[in-house]
Amino acid sequence: MLLSGGSGKRLWPLSDDSRSKQFLKLLPSDQKPNQHISMLQRIWQQLQRVNLAESTVVSTSKSQIDMIHSQIGTSVPLVLEPSRRDTFPAIALSSIYLYSMKDVKQEEIVVVMPVDSFVKDDFFHYVKALEKVVQDSNADLSLIGIKPTFPSEKYGYIVPSAINEAKHEKIFQPVRYFKEKPTVEQAKQLMFEGGLWNSGVFAFKLSFIINSLKERGLPLNYFDLVKAYAGLPARSFDYEVVEKTKNIVVSAYHGEWKDLGTWNTLTEEMDAALIGKGTMSSDCKNVHIINELDIPVFVIGLSDLIVAVSPNGILVSDKKESSRVKEIANQFENRAEDMEAHCNHSTERKEGNEND
Repeated sequence: MLLSGGSGKRLWPLSDDSRSKQFLKLLPSDQKPNQHISMLQRIWQQLQRVNLAESTVVSTSKSQIDMIHSQIGTSVPLVLEPSRRDTFPAIALSSIYLYSMKDVKQEEIVVVMPVDSFVKDDFFHYVKALEKVVQDSNADLSLIGIKPTFPSEKYGYIVPSAINEAKHEKIFQPVRYFKEKPTVEQAKQLMFEGGLWNSGVFAFKLSFIINSLKERGLPLNYFDLVKAYAGLPARSFDYEVVEKTKNIVVSAYHGEWKDLGTWNTLTEEMDAALIGKGTMSSDCKNVHIINELDIPVFVIGLSDLIVAVSPNGILVSDKKESSRVKEIANQFENRAEDMEAHCNHSTERKEGNEND
């Protein structure tokens, strides 16, 4: 189950509600030199290489259908969210789709994966191994945690009950607790305790979700759940399910992994410092320019900078601080909505006066 419903506002101005981050063609292609592919295309190619694509469904929204079809083909099964409601409703709807529309048995193992994970192909050996981990551990949920390379404030942490340095994918440990986005000092302590970054990849028997929805009094028929979708809690699966589940295990992955949700991490994987019209002086270091407009952008004598230009706006940011753009994008969006509402209200009043 590939989750592809988010907007990725931390990559504003290129990514927003109308064009999500997973469709931006900024990553180098393994198959075609000098060409760029999107996050979605990259992970789909990896799923194809490890023979998982044919058993994959994509959870997304109606607004993304055309983009998905244009990037990875029209044969991909899509589960369409009637509205954007976070990961718990999305996973619930996709699970019911498998159960009531595709007749998937309740004992079948389902793996959930975000579309914006940047991993090497060997990561998918761990993904495949989740099926056996669920069976061997008899856990309700089996997670993949990433061995941290530094004390990050950006990621959630999974702390297992015991530190285990074994690198074999069949090794798993019960989960002791979770910690969301700690301070640097807290992250250092979590690493000392054997804490792992939460990759957002997990597995469960389909019956686990079916029983969870039964307990909530939610319909187990796909079309009925679509009708009830707007009433589902707009919460993450982590908050609504994972944190309330006791029988959880985690497998530790020791390879390369990144969440490409910010300009800082995304630019680390780009093979071109300049995309679009522009230039930078020779003394610029660690600067990326991505320009979608037909006007030149010049950067002189600066370092550690992202300059992103689109019809939505222009971002100039220190890379380490670039995740803060989501706050600004939300403020800008709210002001735009307020202005639109004000204009509509003024128009209604004017039309009312004319009718009077």
